[in-house]
Amino acid sequence: MRVPRSIDSICAAAGSDMPSATRPLTAPIYQNSVFEIESLEQVDDIYEGRQDGFIYSRDANPNVSILERVVADLEDTDDAVAFSSGMGAVGVTLLALVESGDTVLAADALYGGTNLLLRQHLTRLGVNVEFVDACNLHAVERSLRSRPKAMLIESITNPLLSLPDIRAISDMAHRSGTLLVVDNTLATPILLKPMELGADVVIHSATKSLGGHSDVTGGAATARSDIAMQIRQSNSVWGNTPDPFATWLIARGIRTLPLRVERACRNAMRVAALLSDHPKVRAVHYPGLPGHPQHELARATMPGGFGGMVSYDLYGGGAAASKFVRTLDMIKFAPSLGEARTTISHPAKTSHHSLSEDERAQSGISDGLIRMSCGLESAEDIIADLEQALEYV
Repeated sequence: MRVPRSIDSICAAAGSDMPSATRPLTAPIYQNSVFEIESLEQVDDIYEGRQDGFIYSRDANPNVSILERVVADLEDTDDAVAFSSGMGAVGVTLLALVESGDTVLAADALYGGTNLLLRQHLTRLGVNVEFVDACNLHAVERSLRSRPKAMLIESITNPLLSLPDIRAISDMAHRSGTLLVVDNTLATPILLKPMELGADVVIHSATKSLGGHSDVTGGAATARSDIAMQIRQSNSVWGNTPDPFATWLIARGIRTLPLRVERACRNAMRVAALLSDHPKVRAVHYPGLPGHPQHELARATMPGGFGGMVSYDLYGGGAAASKFVRTLDMIKFAPSLGEARTTISHPAKTSHHSLSEDERAQSGISDGLIRMSCGLESAEDIIADLEQALEYV
């Protein structure tokens, strides 16, 4: 008899559930593109769901299916679909949900690649895209009066770490007949489960915390079964299914996800507290700080911690940021997040470089802004490296 399991136990068993009388603790890698089929009748049975099986790895593969089941369990949803990247998850999900003439309402604070997808590519397909401050519920309510087909937000925004009120937004969206899509990459399902707050689709860049080791690129979208089937069919057509080894690596990374997130949250809190009083730092963005505009919302919706990301704005702008990056020793500059090591990034030069200078300024992304992903090192070592580098700024 299968009993309910905690999220820690789900993670610990990630990648080990194989259909066999004697199950391996770690699934093998099914590094193949096609599968042997016994008959024409079996083809129909597999395609129509009467028999479990695989036909072609662009449609499904054992390793891909294992990862999808784990992600669905982590987010407490019916089903999940795996992708070859986080942007693949965002793009194909939207393509599955909307068509020419529909409107997508998007938060004005989004990852730069997502912003570029919406502004330059989805609009070319005849989809209307509107932006709104997702932390302003009155503005969201006004924008939803036009009844957009879907709304896209991030549970914790990249890179300024704001938190929209997902429950309130989902209630308003559903009254307007709008599907709410939430990118939960920065929070992870360890800290926040948007489906519990009313979201319809939850997206992850599995390249980040799920994989956790900067050795694989992938993505996932999870939803109830009918929406997931729409996304899965689009994913097969667009050819965005990940390869078996990539999904095997992501599933392996998920095994340690709770431990990594817990340590990263502790380290991030220490870093945020240090930098909030540092004379070289203009502002610190971290939901765990009492002065953060959504601190109370973060306490209510993320009781397990406030995330491993800290963003801070240095006095001196781009010149100060350049000196800071060059002077760090243990902490490395790397344009990603969520891995085992502490890394920093410069949003104006990396994740949001596609925005114009004016657009970045309007979004609060200055040339002195540093986005930091706290890893598993000793907090004392992280702080010592920050302090010595800040002396040169």
